Amino acid sequence: MLHPDRLLPAEPHIRGLARTIYRSVRELPIISPHGHTAPALFASNEPFANPVSLFITPDHYVFRMLYSQGIGLSDLGIVAEGEKNKRDPRDIWRLFAGNYHLFRGTPTRIWLDHVFSEVFELSEPLSLATAEHYFDAISDALDRPDYRPRALFERFNIEVLATTESPIDSLPHHDTLATSGWSGRVITTFRPDPVMDPEFESFHANMEKIGRAH
Repeated sequence: MLHPDRLLPAEPHIRGLARTIYRSVRELPIISPHGHTAPALFASNEPFANPVSLFITPDHYVFRMLYSQGIGLSDLGIVAEGEKNKRDPRDIWRLFAGNYHLFRGTPTRIWLDHVFSEVFELSEPLSLATAEHYFDAISDALDRPDYRPRALFERFNIEVLATTESPIDSLPHHDTLATSGWSGRVITTFRPDPVMDPEFESFHANMEKIGRAH
């Protein structure tokens, strides 16, 4: 479904150089300094519940695009903290698949197409017609041990992943990982906005909290 040179320059000579450079680094381990990945995933190592909880509800690039086109957040399973999502995951997935064309030409589409093809081995493009096949195939894969977070970490040849935390986060999941015996290296970095940006929500409360901690 995907051309191997899809992200390389169009000019033939430059594309040849890019292809050579890519071949020289493609097997090297990944060092991710800003992973946007919840450390709880690796601490618990629980299977992903379903395709919606993996691709839609945790990804603001996905649901904000759909919201910008008039689709309600609640229709996508996005609810306020403390509320329970009552939407059927299959219904959410069908809604997503039926509007997948909206992502054409975006980095999100490039990334999702890559994952569907390379990680889940799906050869048909996602659409409303293939929505059920996608949902079932991805769900079946997520039930397997080799699709749990730590197994995927190792499969993708990640050497180190830096998650992103608030400076007032007590890092309980990193503590769990440190004593888990797992060899994967997951470290923390912090986003300082909560204690450096006066316009950030709860800035004053955050300053008091970090003051008490330090």
